[in-house]
Amino acid sequence: MKKLMTLAAAIILTSTAFAEMTGYEIAKKSNDIPEPKTSSSTATLTIHSKKGKDRIREIIMKSKDYGDVEKEVIVFTTPKDVSGVGYLMFDYPEDDKGNKKDSDNWLYMPAMKKTRRIASSGTEGEGSFMGTDFTYEDIDERALSKDNYNLIGEETIDEVLCYKVEATSKTGTEKDPHRIIYFGKEDFLVYKVEFYDRQDNLHRILTCSDFSTIDGFKSAKTMKMENVQTGTWSSLKTSNVVYNSNDIDDSLFTVAALEKGRIK
Repeated sequence: MKKLMTLAAAIILTSTAFAEMTGYEIAKKSNDIPEPKTSSSTATLTIHSKKGKDRIREIIMKSKDYGDVEKEVIVFTTPKDVSGVGYLMFDYPEDDKGNKKDSDNWLYMPAMKKTRRIASSGTEGEGSFMGTDFTYEDIDERALSKDNYNLIGEETIDEVLCYKVEATSKTGTEKDPHRIIYFGKEDFLVYKVEFYDRQDNLHRILTCSDFSTIDGFKSAKTMKMENVQTGTWSSLKTSNVVYNSNDIDDSLFTVAALEKGRIK
């Protein structure tokens, strides 16, 4: 009887602990994970077509957090047909009321010798980023206030026990207004995201893997976005990661730096 009572008490405590945290609170804990002030890395981008052909792109990524804005720049280095293509983004934090200003984004195309503004939301924001299965919205950080959150269970992803949280857009106007996000129970990092379209059909799956800790910051070195409706996928594998460097000049986060090819 004593063992049964102990077991019952353990089940009650476990259930209570599980119920203490809401879907929103889990998402917020993930959103509030400390990040480095600066980041610099290179990456290999693989774009897999439905015919089974792969296109390989090499890119440089740099970012810097200024407190009131986080600036990030992505530049393609190879192959030759995309070399010099650059994307600059200014991402703004949420205010105390949960409101978030849309990010400012610029895309530079060397072949056209032209830089154009890219909307971070709406039809343009939902468009493919440089022919990949990632969208411009995926690159931007989505405001927590845009969704309703519901904790729907737990599931193990790559041997990591995760909270399974349903995130539903408050407006329902996005191409993928419904997501299932898998947050690690121990670290609250995102291990997987399922994107559902307006008909609530599974559209894309993001998987994050190959996690490593550098200077105290844990992050995924590999992110793969699979479009289950088209049979295509895109994979981003980062390397040469450096955090909190003092060598990232503010002038790199400008349209002029993109156009002059200064980011190397």
